[in-house]
Amino acid sequence: MKNIKIFIVLIFTLIGSFFAAADSKPGKQALIEKYTRQLSSLTSARDSIRILYYIFDLSDRRGQQKTAWEIYYTAGRAENVNAQLDMLRNLASFNSGNDSIIELLLDLTDKISNEEAKAATRIYILNQQLSRKSRNPNDTEFQAMLLDSITKSHDLEGKDIYDKLSLLYQIIQYLGVDADGALFKETLDTYGELIEELPASDFPLKNQYYTTAAIIHSRMNGNPEKAVAYDKKLLELTDQLQQMYIKKNRKFRNYDTSKFISYRRMMGNYTALTPEEIETIHDSIAALYDRNSDVKRTMDKESQAYVFYFMATKNYEKAIPALKGVLKNNDLSSYQKQKYNSMLMQAAQEVNDTKTYIEAMENYIRDSKIIDSLRKVSMRREIMLRDSIVNTPLLFKDSPSHSKRLTNLEHRKIEQTLTIIASALAILLIIYIILYLRLRIKKS
Repeated sequence: MKNIKIFIVLIFTLIGSFFAAADSKPGKQALIEKYTRQLSSLTSARDSIRILYYIFDLSDRRGQQKTAWEIYYTAGRAENVNAQLDMLRNLASFNSGNDSIIELLLDLTDKISNEEAKAATRIYILNQQLSRKSRNPNDTEFQAMLLDSITKSHDLEGKDIYDKLSLLYQIIQYLGVDADGALFKETLDTYGELIEELPASDFPLKNQYYTTAAIIHSRMNGNPEKAVAYDKKLLELTDQLQQMYIKKNRKFRNYDTSKFISYRRMMGNYTALTPEEIETIHDSIAALYDRNSDVKRTMDKESQAYVFYFMATKNYEKAIPALKGVLKNNDLSSYQKQKYNSMLMQAAQEVNDTKTYIEAMENYIRDSKIIDSLRKVSMRREIMLRDSIVNTPLLFKDSPSHSKRLTNLEHRKIEQTLTIIASALAILLIIYIILYLRLRIKKS
């Protein structure tokens, strides 16, 4: 088995080396200039799309935005709907925080004649916008708008799978991706079941869901086994897309960065990995570091991948300074800080570093209090939705999870109350341990 896994890593390393020659900025820029000159001599819209895709795949994010619009309009002249929809989705990813551009993209999507393809792309664009807006939990106007859409803007009697997906994603974002109540978990699972019913051509929606699910299950007290499973799905989908694009002659399409993110997140869920899997993933990350300048730049700047590997291999002496470096990042969420401080507590305890252990524990308590307040907000939102959504069997009647749903609302309230009590007791216990350790240090 180990030899097979090593062989697989080598195969994808060789595939990646095909793109490595064009990875450096000077090399990429020279190719972009070459294809730009070639583009000016073409008269066929179909031929122009092929060259524009070369330029798109070679460009940085800013260059891709400009080229995306060129591909969209050129694809319109060539009557290539798939290319148009592809660029509308890319532009949504680039501009998820710009409402005016999102509205324009939705208008352009509505002009597409293929109804199913149009519906899938519309949901993808809206999901990108929702995900970005939901990052600000204090945007009460957005939350009110979202609640109104959830309760009034969907046909619960209908069979439209895209409308159901839209509703479920709105519920996930309304409750907040930091939520962990019964409704949130059930909604996420039901969304996943519907995603698997989609045709292969809806890979952008599958990719979007797998990423969201992997992030959610990677949280502190999450489900590392599920997180790893979703990242494996992402990697499988990425390999399929890479092969598809090779057949379409998109020879510069590169998924190294996407693969790196999945591998790094998998390493962060090392408790669900075997020692063999840990080493295979580590080798894969090392191969990406060696061949891709973007991955190298990220790893040189951010040390999460190293932290996870040190913890996974019980190299606590190296893990402690690496974790302290990661925790200096001001952009970390409370959930991320909680997880890293938990790792730091473990590492410090293993090497008898009491000072670091106490500091990490104090920070862990601070983040736990913030998370508890977020959970209370999420629970209040869940109660607001429960009567109007959860008790409507029309939404979930086609779902395999329908028979497993909890129907006793009092049972859910008790479950949520117990969760809050357990969190409070855990915090009190940690405070007691800190006071005890401080007292020991003073006496010594």
